[in-house]
Amino acid sequence: MFDRFSLKSVLLGGCCIILPISYATGDNVVSNPLGTIRPAAAPVQTIAVMPQTMASVVAAPAIQPAVAPVMPAVAVQMPATTVVPVVTQQPQAPAAAAVVPAAYSVASLPAAQAVMVRPGDNPFATSPQVVNMPAAAARPTSLNAAPAAAPQPPSASAAEEGASTVDETALRYYATQRDLKRLGAEIRRLKALYPTWEAPEDLFDPPTNISEQPLWEMFGRGDFAGVHNEVARLQGDNPNWKPSADLQTKLALAEIRTLMQRSFAQRNWPQVVELAESTPALMVCQDMNSIWLTAESLARTQDFARSFELYKYVLSNCSNRDERLATVQKASLLLPEAGFSSLVAMGRPLANGSPEFESVSLDPLRNRMGSIAQGTPTTGAINADQLQRLADYTQKTQSAPDASLFGWYYYSQKSWEASYQWFSFANQVSSDAKSLEGMILNMRNLDHEVEAMALAKKNLELTPEITKIYIELMADQMTDEKPPVFKSEDLKQFETLVLEHESALGTQALGWYMLSQKNTADASRLFDKSVSFEPTEGGVVGQAVIASRAKRWSAVSAIKSKYGARFEGLSDVTVYQAKYVPKKVRTTTKKKETQSEMFAKLFGNFEKGEKGSKQYAADY
Repeated sequence: MFDRFSLKSVLLGGCCIILPISYATGDNVVSNPLGTIRPAAAPVQTIAVMPQTMASVVAAPAIQPAVAPVMPAVAVQMPATTVVPVVTQQPQAPAAAAVVPAAYSVASLPAAQAVMVRPGDNPFATSPQVVNMPAAAARPTSLNAAPAAAPQPPSASAAEEGASTVDETALRYYATQRDLKRLGAEIRRLKALYPTWEAPEDLFDPPTNISEQPLWEMFGRGDFAGVHNEVARLQGDNPNWKPSADLQTKLALAEIRTLMQRSFAQRNWPQVVELAESTPALMVCQDMNSIWLTAESLARTQDFARSFELYKYVLSNCSNRDERLATVQKASLLLPEAGFSSLVAMGRPLANGSPEFESVSLDPLRNRMGSIAQGTPTTGAINADQLQRLADYTQKTQSAPDASLFGWYYYSQKSWEASYQWFSFANQVSSDAKSLEGMILNMRNLDHEVEAMALAKKNLELTPEITKIYIELMADQMTDEKPPVFKSEDLKQFETLVLEHESALGTQALGWYMLSQKNTADASRLFDKSVSFEPTEGGVVGQAVIASRAKRWSAVSAIKSKYGARFEGLSDVTVYQAKYVPKKVRTTTKKKETQSEMFAKLFGNFEKGEKGSKQYAADY
């Protein structure tokens, strides 16, 4: 027979034979403008009752990464390919990351319209150049000043401000020792460093034995008002004493920091920025929260240029990895995507060679996919390259949340096969109730209801959602035209479940099944329970059918009167009414016969046997 066909035709025919029928007919194909991306060599969830057809569906992805990873039976192997970052150009890491950077001045940043720039540059500045921030030191406010008052912008130069923070410890030590030679040398040294600094006049005053430890303890508890009160009391008893410069500086900064946090909580963005401008000592890596509050306040007022510069300052100067990651994550929620992408490009390469912000760079895509999965409008299109990049990252990092996100995304697109594969992938990486729920839903949509019900029953009490799906699957089977025969113990378990969860659907479905098995008493009880949980069409119609079969027509009329407007199914249940047919009355036109005429008709003519007739008449 084969000599009639070419070898090419025979091979093509053999390929068609091994394809599933659904692929040939297109029954399981859902059109998707983005294409379908599935996990490479997606693991198949082990299910005892999984048929061979189902296994063949989930084991053959349509689109695979460029280099398919090897998937073992237990652990999923990471692929060798690396993810291409949003911006390929990576800046070099700073040579001395341990050096504490200069304070960041917010006031000197420009505000302008966004433009296209290179990676790492400010896309919102007038010119895509790096804004150099001048170094500044904190100028402590007076310890006795009101803590709630905002500090005034400093009018002195940076050198003058630095003079107030001069370390005079050695100077005072030489003064107590009366070592005038070393005292003079120390004064000359400090004057060289701080030209505007003047030696204190109380160098030779008798020392006081006042300990600042109680003040520091109050400061640590955040009792700033208590510190002020105690300082005032101590100065009243010791006029020559004053708190250390360290305590004054830290207390002033803590009060401003508290005021900034209060203003931020009240959404007073301009005041937050004003406090940051007047206190550059807070804009340092050691006070990261103040930088974040200020950057967000700038972004809230649409000042993206200066907000970007603050985020960039952190990435350029601060070395704490968690804080750097949090900075980029915050920027992704506040800055337009151009600024966010520019910041992502500033990530330092990690020890394994991957970009520092590889994961967070995918957050905008995750947000769009999540919005689509939830059915909410989203801005920005999603193309197949972006999906493939996230798929490669998901398989490389074994990210169960990302795999589950793919599952819900394709579930919303009605791509049941791809959705099942991603949920199966996520569940094998990290067993999760939501992934199991997604697997069960996709099994049902792929017409594998028996397998879906088996998996749901196995994980019945894991989440309320899985319990609900199991009840729905059982209800579908029980209300089928030809329902299967369930074992008595299965029916008892199901009845216990639906009554415990007060499921109107489950109880009315069980009622219909009992009615199909001629068990009217249990069916009536279950229909009543269902309506008591929630009046549904299935439960109400079931009550009407039971009442109709029992010829309780008044009950049927009452049900239709109460629920007839809500449930159209009640119109098919008729109320029997006995019809009264009155008897017909015969009408006649004959005259009423006289007694003589009646006797004549009965006994004949009197002339015939007149004697006998008269005798009978007399007797009568």
